[in-house]
Amino acid sequence: MAIVSISFASIFIKWSEAPAVVIAAYRMLFAALILMPFALRKTYREEMRWLERRQWWVVGLIGIILAFHFVAFNAALKETSVASATILITCHPIVVGVLGYIYLKERPRRSGAGIVLGLAGVVVISSADLSGGAIYGDLLALAGMLAAALYLLGGRVLRQRISVITYAFLIYLIAAGVLFLAAVATGAPLWPYPADELVLFLALAAVSTIFGHTLLNWSLRYLPAAFVSLSMLGEPVGASILAFFLLSEAPSPGMLAGGARVMAGILLAAGSAPTGDRTPDR
Repeated sequence: MAIVSISFASIFIKWSEAPAVVIAAYRMLFAALILMPFALRKTYREEMRWLERRQWWVVGLIGIILAFHFVAFNAALKETSVASATILITCHPIVVGVLGYIYLKERPRRSGAGIVLGLAGVVVISSADLSGGAIYGDLLALAGMLAAALYLLGGRVLRQRISVITYAFLIYLIAAGVLFLAAVATGAPLWPYPADELVLFLALAAVSTIFGHTLLNWSLRYLPAAFVSLSMLGEPVGASILAFFLLSEAPSPGMLAGGARVMAGILLAAGSAPTGDRTPDR
């Protein structure tokens, strides 16, 4: 469900004519507002009250990283195709897998083979689709990819100690604050926007963030960061299919062949991914 939901993000962003930083800012703001009624319940208010200072620093840092990820991704989509941006933005499994092994002691086991197969699919798609004329968009997507890797690793650490509602609400709210400040600093207009733009911002928040990123954050308590990162390789496949029907961006035969490898990598890793604490989440 999470992968299908985040696959729609590229479509919504492509449809929007707002600046990249504004799209990201409203996306995070609306997502935080959706979670606010839940986050203000007594259980979660007390949890936020008892967070340690170090945890607050980490939450703040992850919020800033998430803000950068969304700006880079949105800007990349303005400069290159859906396929190119989503392919490059989801190349983070190798970074997450290596750092997760070094710092979190999460051995990939057969997930390592899934990562290799999935990334092989990404290479096939990239060689079929990327063009030299979109190098700026490609670099933006790669920068967003590195931010995504750090975001997933940080979430894997904090989600062992913080409930998904508290965690998601705080990082979305912090990211929104950072993004609105960035919009003001860069002179991007924050208002007014027509109703159809506001609907796109809300769709990004409700569909791609709440049912996408929040579900991924929930899964980080139960699954290694490398596996969650690997599953996101399904995004370029889903986004490319949606782009074909909704944006008339036809995938090449090479992209279809690479997509098959990506999905095979996900299935291989899914069959052997070790799980973490299965205590019911709040």
